[in-house]
Amino acid sequence: MESNLDYIYNELRETKTELLTYLNYGDRDVRILKYIKDELRDIEAALEKVDNGEYGKCELSGEYLPYDFLQTIPTARSASELNQMEQYYRKPIYS
Repeated sequence: MESNLDYIYNELRETKTELLTYLNYGDRDVRILKYIKDELRDIEAALEKVDNGEYGKCELSGEYLPYDFLQTIPTARSASELNQMEQYYRKPIYS
């Protein structure tokens, strides 16, 4: 699990750097500025959780979220976010 956490941590740090670069040097499209700032806050919160040993725990239940889900959405905070994402998964045509 440690190498998995290292991978996610590095991805979060890289994304944070990219967002900060956009905010500091990009064209700052006001239509997406709010979303960029929101994502940056989420990333900073996730990085803080990694530092505190709390990363990957559901904020509601305290149980660990599935690694595959965290790899896809590393800023996830709760299992309810996983449930919301499941509605967008493709359903098989044949059962």
